[in-house]
Amino acid sequence: MYIIVVGGGGVGFEVARNLSEKNQDVVVIEKNPEKATRLSETLDVMVIEDNGANAAVLERADIKNADMLIAVTEVDEINIIACMLAKQYAVPITIARIRNTDYAQSSKILSQENLGIDIVINPERAVAFEISRMLHFPNACEIDYFNQGKVMMLALYVDKDADITGQPLNKLSLPNGCIIVGISNDKDKFIIPGGHDAINPGDKVYFLGSTRVLKDISWLLLHEQTRVRQVAILGGGMIGLQLARILEESKRNFSVKLVEKCEERCRQLSRDLSRTLVLQGDASELRFFQEEEMEWADAVIAVTGDDRTNIIAGLLAKQFNVKKIICEIINQQYLPVYNRLGIGSVINPRLVAAAQIMRYTRSKDVVNLAILQNEKAEVVELVLPDSSRFANKMISKINFPRGMLIGTIVRKEEVIIPHGNTKLLSGDRLVIFALPEVSSMLDRYFTSGREKENGVFGKLILSEKERSS
Repeated sequence: MYIIVVGGGGVGFEVARNLSEKNQDVVVIEKNPEKATRLSETLDVMVIEDNGANAAVLERADIKNADMLIAVTEVDEINIIACMLAKQYAVPITIARIRNTDYAQSSKILSQENLGIDIVINPERAVAFEISRMLHFPNACEIDYFNQGKVMMLALYVDKDADITGQPLNKLSLPNGCIIVGISNDKDKFIIPGGHDAINPGDKVYFLGSTRVLKDISWLLLHEQTRVRQVAILGGGMIGLQLARILEESKRNFSVKLVEKCEERCRQLSRDLSRTLVLQGDASELRFFQEEEMEWADAVIAVTGDDRTNIIAGLLAKQFNVKKIICEIINQQYLPVYNRLGIGSVINPRLVAAAQIMRYTRSKDVVNLAILQNEKAEVVELVLPDSSRFANKMISKINFPRGMLIGTIVRKEEVIIPHGNTKLLSGDRLVIFALPEVSSMLDRYFTSGREKENGVFGKLILSEKERSS
């Protein structure tokens, strides 16, 4: 595919990096000279230093031959104009990052169709949903769902006294309906394990399987079951606001405090929220934690938009023995800091947005995609088409590359943990764990690879609009 990315900031950089690693043809349009230089020096992509909401600039980027335009600048209006212009050049798919919910709400005047936008992404809302999932399963440091919630991926740290440590995986008696698909250690080494690999104390272990089974997996790792009722959100930006709204609407009766430094923003938050207590204060000050008695909270969510502030807030929360701490991480280089501090639950908005977008750059058979927070693997959900050369073949007969693993198969509502003698059938919904160096092979192995057939794009866009309506 030939893809134009408008905006080379955090989200645009991650998208361009992922696309270039998948050997896609990418052009990035970025107005800021420093960001444009960073892109040119870091990534193997063409960079145009200019305004992407300009027809002449888009023509320089060869918009007439583009298969997709992805507009992810910080300014909604620029993203909208870029998409509107792209549609004038008959670009098949346009994706826009829209932060203002007023634009995202459909109306006869400002419908997505009239704006020239096929797919809208809102990274802040997506991150808020991810955090709310973690609050419902607080023992997990990462969580994702596949196949309409039937399959769950869960990442947990292993207690030093857990029974599953120190023995080969092929000797473990895991509950029926789940499998270990990844192990990450404190040296930042990540593997898709085989039967002879073992789990060590402190490892981060990725489980994949039936949601019903994984809900009760904590006992296996000797985790005390954590219950979250009292939540403190530190940071009143878009993520903090969206998360507070989600928790207010939750069937679980959360008690929520939201802490924001800016007085004017506090007034706006108080108007927008109905059941959340909004407090003005500095989340990085020990005095504030003491005055507000933060040991009251079962969970502290640091989403201030600044890595250093989030690290300090997370450390203070740890000193107050808060059970669950989740921190937004902007720059991935700070991940080892969180690991050393023992704060295992971090979430990167850029990776969440990149995963949302990357799904639409893959074959039409890919229906979901997640990128692990340490960027060491992708989890892809796809429907095996009739045209796949591996349909009706046993897994043992398929020479998969090392670093690729079929974790689950959903067939007629049944969740199957496959083995060598399992036969793949057309229509199976596969959830596949893949390392970055082999994930680009997924289309060749499992999908039809006919992304540009007549009607494919239309079908993809229609299904997305149905979900958003």
